[in-house]
Amino acid sequence: MQVFVINLDRDAARLAHMRETLGDIPFLRTPAVDGAKFRDQPGGLTRFEIACLESHRSAWRAFLATPDTHACILEDDLHIRSGFAALVGDGGWVPADAHTVKIDTYFQTVKLGERRPASGGREVARLYSRHESSAAYVVTRAGAERYLALTDPPTLPADYAIFPKNARRLGLRIYQLVPAVAIQDHLLAKAEGGQRFATAMAAGAARPPRHKGLGKILHEGARLLGQAAELREALYLKAFVKPETTKVPVG
Repeated sequence: MQVFVINLDRDAARLAHMRETLGDIPFLRTPAVDGAKFRDQPGGLTRFEIACLESHRSAWRAFLATPDTHACILEDDLHIRSGFAALVGDGGWVPADAHTVKIDTYFQTVKLGERRPASGGREVARLYSRHESSAAYVVTRAGAERYLALTDPPTLPADYAIFPKNARRLGLRIYQLVPAVAIQDHLLAKAEGGQRFATAMAAGAARPPRHKGLGKILHEGARLLGQAAELREALYLKAFVKPETTKVPVG
């Protein structure tokens, strides 16, 4: 599968870091979209969040222009563990029904389905909860097409769109690699070579919109419907899936 690295034109240091990190593994640089080209959405996404999502959309389109069945999308502030070359060298370990496999970790508590063998002693399991970070994942053609549809127009930051809270309700089949093979720089201790780069998402999370009048009533109705859907999802998982609650290590 082809490896795509998302990188801003002005971030030469990050690109050099990824060249050193990936070594002999070939990759295509996908120019990141500059947030300066956008404006913050009032009560919605910041210009940096819009640019980050548009950068991933560019990578998905570039992947779909190839004949490949899988692609590995990387942001440019990653540390890679051994075994990465084998993972991207043969996509046979990717579940046949997958839209995406998340291959990094944010060390948060997640819900995983039954594990199955992957590559190099690692396992892969269905991901049934949100898992922050859009920094490293394998996407299939079906996944790229589905994501392009779900993010037009953009309403959520990249990692919320790619690894949403209730992926199953959106028709997404997302998996998690265990242990993860990549970790973002800011999550790695200085003693381990991390914290060399500032986080790209300087503006923080998306801000909740401020609704008034009829908009407030409609928003409250949508919120209640969302809560009901989440309860149904929780009951489904408890009754039929019985997911494992864990934190994904890196190694």
